[in-house]
Amino acid sequence: MRRRLLCAAVLACGCAGQGAYLISPALRAAPDTRVAVLPFENRSAEPGAAAAMRALAAEGFGLRGYPPLPLEEVDGALGGAGLPAGAPPAAEAGRALKAGLLCYGTVEDFSLENLGQAVRKAVRLRLKIVSASTGETLFEGEGAGGDFRAFPGQAEARDYFMEQSALGGGAAPGPALKREARAAAAAVLDRLPRR
Repeated sequence: MRRRLLCAAVLACGCAGQGAYLISPALRAAPDTRVAVLPFENRSAEPGAAAAMRALAAEGFGLRGYPPLPLEEVDGALGGAGLPAGAPPAAEAGRALKAGLLCYGTVEDFSLENLGQAVRKAVRLRLKIVSASTGETLFEGEGAGGDFRAFPGQAEARDYFMEQSALGGGAAPGPALKREARAAAAAVLDRLPRR
């Protein structure tokens, strides 16, 4: 059983890879590098994952020379313009937000799982930056963060899982997935050319 778990862990780590990404030359030439980080889509089972990853992405943009608009300002402008929730069209969102770049995001995974004799933590984030004026995709990428721990028995795995679950699983991000969430955001944003 341990041998199978070890093989599965090695295979999962080896297949994780870096993921594909796209950087348009027009991103470096963008005259207005202010980013409006729009509300993220959440494909995970964790209700707070989208808000947590959106905040980390906004913070990461600022560190890389792309000043983010305050998230409250973005939400207010989208609501005030009567734009649909989720991913509004670039032209409409650009007019409402007065930003040069729009960031669309999807949280693909945000999980803490007990696998019997192992515990897996996984966070996966996909980002797309679009020119507000042209609608052209200027950047697209994915980042992941994870941890896999095998234990000699199910009791040890269960105890670790319960300890981590007690820390929280998704509030801003929950302490149980904080390291993995930061790693996922950094992995995708590290591909951005710095300004």
